[in-house]
Amino acid sequence: MVGDHKITFGDWMQQMDLLRVFASASVNTDNAEQVKAVLDSLIDQQLVLDAAQKAHYMDATFDEAVKKKLVEADLKVKEIKDKLEKDIATVRRMEKNYQDAYKKMLLARQFANSQVENVVVTEKDIRDLYNKYADQAVKTGQKLPPYDKVKKELKPSVQAEKFLSNLQVGSKVDRKQEVIDKYLHSLSESRQMLDSSSPMVPGAELPSKKK
Repeated sequence: MVGDHKITFGDWMQQMDLLRVFASASVNTDNAEQVKAVLDSLIDQQLVLDAAQKAHYMDATFDEAVKKKLVEADLKVKEIKDKLEKDIATVRRMEKNYQDAYKKMLLARQFANSQVENVVVTEKDIRDLYNKYADQAVKTGQKLPPYDKVKKELKPSVQAEKFLSNLQVGSKVDRKQEVIDKYLHSLSESRQMLDSSSPMVPGAELPSKKK
């Protein structure tokens, strides 16, 4: 109880959900201290609201600000929902048969890491990559740190790029562009369906395309 106001377990759980979605630092539900802190924040919030009510607080711009915040919140919730739906679909596809593919990923990463540091790169190679980032930064209105300060950090990226380039020299890579384009087009259509406000009825057939 906060004064005459009852804070229920449901209020507590809802506050936890709000903080997990909208707070900069997510709440770890397995951490007892963090979970207790959520209840404390809810108590503090009610104390502030009670004080605001007693002070007859009013702000003419509040309603408009809240409308804007709620629109932003709706977009964020939708974004999270879409991501979760994709994650669930991904897990369902891979959970029964992922280990071989994962082993390949780990082996490739391990071997590359063991070889990349031995790749010789020139000052020009590193400078060229820096200039590439600099051009992109200018277009987005950002500013990069001076070259001398990031040179060491850029070197591994240049080595990795050169390592892959060296491997490609003696290998043939044949990209089936028509297959790639077809896949990307299907992704675009799937995205439109996810964004549609019309509910999809299970078992319903999609309208056929006109040729």
